[in-house]
Amino acid sequence: MDPKIKCLVWDLDDTLWQGTLKEDEAGIKLLPGIINVLDTLDRRGIVQSIASRNNWDQVKSKLEELGVGQYFLYPQCHFDSKALSMERIAKELNIGLDTLALIDNDPFERFEINYYAPQIRTYDARQYRDLPEYPDFQIGHVTEESENRRQYMQARSRREEAQKEHKGSREQFLKECGMKLQIRLAQERDYPRVVELSHRTNQMNSLLERIDMTFVDSYCKQDGRYLYVAKLEDRFGAHGLIGTCFLNIVDAEINLDLFCISCRIEGRGIASAFLYTVLERLGQQVPMAKAVRCRLVRKQRNLPARLLLEMLGFKKSAADDLTSTYILQLPLPHKVFNWLEIGE
Repeated sequence: MDPKIKCLVWDLDDTLWQGTLKEDEAGIKLLPGIINVLDTLDRRGIVQSIASRNNWDQVKSKLEELGVGQYFLYPQCHFDSKALSMERIAKELNIGLDTLALIDNDPFERFEINYYAPQIRTYDARQYRDLPEYPDFQIGHVTEESENRRQYMQARSRREEAQKEHKGSREQFLKECGMKLQIRLAQERDYPRVVELSHRTNQMNSLLERIDMTFVDSYCKQDGRYLYVAKLEDRFGAHGLIGTCFLNIVDAEINLDLFCISCRIEGRGIASAFLYTVLERLGQQVPMAKAVRCRLVRKQRNLPARLLLEMLGFKKSAADDLTSTYILQLPLPHKVFNWLEIGE
């Protein structure tokens, strides 16, 4: 089954708006009902971008005039191929091509995308009103993170721009970001986001599991099982609930059953700080525990999850056709992540 669409990329002329910008700038008008489509997808956490053969300065001015410029992340306005635009957007958003879609009135453009990147879904511009009803654009629950995903991505973009301008060391830059990581046991209100993370996260998903609310609720009601979550904010804004991990204790061993960490926070040391802090805290609560065991699905797409385990000190102890088992010896020495503030 194809993954859900994470980003819809819009063509502009005769797709988002009526008319051709280069020929009749003054006469350009949004298609009827387009704002409702943009807003519905935005509130569902489906981010949106642009791939258009137009001049960006002219496009930016027109989008602002029409009151829709805020919806679009990493717009691509140039005269290179749209296949290249789609690759650039996926790279900027750190998502797979198979979670991208293009809506375009030109059958040549759609054919080119289907030819060079068949995993990208394409839609005729005449379908725009129906997009929110298609299964690829449906989500189970609208979470706080869904509703604010565009703002989280915009905060990430501001951080990246600040990083480019920073002249000091990487660690000094991270300190100046003022990152605050809250790590705590999950509450019932967190469950929809925990489920959403498992569906949206591939790179930092240890088992590539797609869990549901019933599973989460049942897991948390069983003795000896713990569900931790992490929320992040920094000087550029809030990032919401960005990580979760399921753990259970059997005899003198802690099992890390599943962890999912948003790819939006990649490169900041947040994933390692989150897991290490959880394991350190749980190890202190259960002093008889001698080791942490974690199973990992061996797939290229979750390679970052394996690298994270190895960076934390896990050693591979066994493997079968699909998974590897990693072991981390306890107790863990106290570790300070001095580029961020960790709280409960």
